[in-house]
Amino acid sequence: MSSRKKWDEKATKYSRFSSSLTPFQTNIFDFIKKHKVDFRDKKIIDIGCGTGVYTLHLALEAREVVGADFSMEMLKIMQNDAKSNGIHNIKTLHAKWDKLELKESFDIAFCSMTPAVGDDKTFKKMHLCAKEKVYLGWGGKRESSFLDPIFKDFNSKYKAPSGGLDLLLWLHKEDISHEHIVLDETRSAFYGIEEAEENAAWHLGINKVEFSQKKLNSLIKNMFQKNDKIENVIKSQMILVVWR
Repeated sequence: MSSRKKWDEKATKYSRFSSSLTPFQTNIFDFIKKHKVDFRDKKIIDIGCGTGVYTLHLALEAREVVGADFSMEMLKIMQNDAKSNGIHNIKTLHAKWDKLELKESFDIAFCSMTPAVGDDKTFKKMHLCAKEKVYLGWGGKRESSFLDPIFKDFNSKYKAPSGGLDLLLWLHKEDISHEHIVLDETRSAFYGIEEAEENAAWHLGINKVEFSQKKLNSLIKNMFQKNDKIENVIKSQMILVVWR
């Protein structure tokens, strides 16, 4: 299955926009405002926007937000959530960021937790497309009480992409002034057995880990024992970067 199809498959299970900010999101927007990035009346591109978790918050202040993503199913969910929340200043671009030919420039480029921006080429493209940039990416830590032992059983390791760390290296190399903060988050998710099997299979697949579905189902069944739900405690570290 292609990467695009895997993200389309994930769309219905992905986080959705909520009009109420989580404490973690509040910390993000507080840091952005502290460093004088103002979304009001701005034209913004959200790169790898997914289902619009952040996109629609940006749209509440911006003049216009363009959400770019290579998953059409993600974009459809964002459009539906925008409509149901009375948000009408959203446009979409269905394309991979590294292949997208931009025909316009933006006041602000924003991206959050997306694999679309993760190397020198895509960092530079983000840097050049807007006057101000906001990037939230992995900071080198991602632990899962559910997935860690499963990956280990298939001779692999569930780990964080290096995105945010690589961006900091690129900014230093290019001598670009920036501000950043390291953010830690611990959250829990609860799965039934079918959802647990789907979640594990998706993460193994997207990380290109070879696995036996029969063995995976057996591992997960043993985790549940007499319980109807299993708790997944996820500990992550992210890096938030602002630059001009």
